[in-house]
Amino acid sequence: MMATRAGGGPVVAARSARRRPGRFRGLVLLASWAVSAGCDTRPGAASAWNRAAGEGLAIVGASLGQGTDFFDARGQVAPARPYRKDELAGYVEYGATDWLMLVARPSFDRIAIGAPGQGLYTGQGLYTGLGGTSAGAQVRAMVFGPAVLAVQGTFGLPGSGSQRNPALIGNTAREGELRLLGGIGVERGGYSGFIDAQQGFRIRSGGAAAQWHSDLTFGLRPAPKLLVMVRSETVIPTGPGTAWFPSARASKLGLAGVYDVTATVSLEVGLFTTVWGRDALRERGLQTALWYRF
Repeated sequence: MMATRAGGGPVVAARSARRRPGRFRGLVLLASWAVSAGCDTRPGAASAWNRAAGEGLAIVGASLGQGTDFFDARGQVAPARPYRKDELAGYVEYGATDWLMLVARPSFDRIAIGAPGQGLYTGQGLYTGLGGTSAGAQVRAMVFGPAVLAVQGTFGLPGSGSQRNPALIGNTAREGELRLLGGIGVERGGYSGFIDAQQGFRIRSGGAAAQWHSDLTFGLRPAPKLLVMVRSETVIPTGPGTAWFPSARASKLGLAGVYDVTATVSLEVGLFTTVWGRDALRERGLQTALWYRF
């Protein structure tokens, strides 16, 4: 789930083991996790703060997520097909001007869904290849003291448009998103930190339901070179979707730390889990990344 908020997000599917065997029905979980890091009180990536003109950030990271159960339509935990997703992703943001920032995120995925009652790599649900790729721009709308307001627009393409591989259920739509971002830097008791809140609306092709995305991040620097973040991400669909694009709602919670090795290089490690959902995979995982500011 290492995925900086470039707009597009991978969607994965798993099937409940309690459903009828021999027939695949997807349970959608948006497994996008936006990691923020940076200098001083500001998050450095995928946040409300734009890069200055001529400055940028490049990230290469890996995430490992898996699950063996899901939240059913009542929000109760039930057994599911075993699922695993390994992702290698890149993220770049660059300040074209002081008010305009360009963002892009490519990815490479390995997704496996096991047969009911069996382990991974035993069924037909296996995909290895390009993941979602997204790109867009962020405009700084307002700065008032330690607070900032920005608007971001992105467009995403799936790695594959095939609807014959069960591992790709819910993950083959083109996506467009408009997002409002607000942040404020804080100083208290000798410590610096930030609060970053985002609200996005994402439209998707192929009959997939549109989605509201609500993200909230709290960051604190307990030491000059260490940034600790707690982040929540909630996805709410606006409609029922289709058989290939089933609708799901979920909230994820993550904890991450970014350590500044030098003024330009940082290392990030984090954990994440799905804490609530309806017809959504209960996923747990870890992520790691290398950050380079230029």
